[in-house]
Amino acid sequence: MKSMTIARVIENIRIADRIYRAELHAPDIVCRCQPGQFINVYFPESIRIFPRPFSIAGVINDCIVLIYKVIGPQTTLMSRWRADDTVTILGPLGNGFTYNNSDYKPILLAGGVGVAPLMFLRDRIAEKGIEPLLFLGARSKSELPVTSDEKSELIVATDDGSFGKRGFITDILFDYLRENLQASVIYVCGPDAMMKTLKNNPVTDKMSIYVSLEKTMACGLGLCQGCIVTNSSDKSRKHSSLVCKDGPVFDLKDIEFND
Repeated sequence: MKSMTIARVIENIRIADRIYRAELHAPDIVCRCQPGQFINVYFPESIRIFPRPFSIAGVINDCIVLIYKVIGPQTTLMSRWRADDTVTILGPLGNGFTYNNSDYKPILLAGGVGVAPLMFLRDRIAEKGIEPLLFLGARSKSELPVTSDEKSELIVATDDGSFGKRGFITDILFDYLRENLQASVIYVCGPDAMMKTLKNNPVTDKMSIYVSLEKTMACGLGLCQGCIVTNSSDKSRKHSSLVCKDGPVFDLKDIEFND
């Protein structure tokens, strides 16, 4: 069940280059949030008619945590939020990750601010007394939303080698999986290129991989039909799914990406 509410800004701080962490007091929504879900943030019509979706990065008491990157006029406006400002939000929206206790260490894989929904999932896994393994990649240290973490075993890679290992985080993950030959469940959020790399690598052929897709969502409610992906979960025929309504979390093996 989703709710429209007026949230109060508790905190909004810059944590990396153009990356911010905000806490929004929204008790009507917090109690129903699950990792992988998102909220719509609404803006004045002079800025944007449609809302913008943002993954829920966690919940603290009665607050929703967001981790976002400034890339346009809407997120620029968000970066100017101050304590006690109010904002209209709708949520929680979409489906979330399903985590069941496993004999294997859960693996989380994120690219940049794609770490947001995985931080929420990490919190829920940690509540079960389990420490997940979090792989996080970014172009450089300045674009890393997280550089240390008390709730996970964190492995970081940057394209330029300015922090952690040098190279793509997917390559670091594949090296780890080759050395640890056991069944794994991987939870992912990042750019489509990361998803394609996972889908096409034989190392992950027999692993369960659940992805939170990043797509442009005009409405976030399934009304505008603007976030369509090809779904092959029905082996007899392919069909279209909406990221906002049917997702954003999908089984990677069911999703096809355009070249």
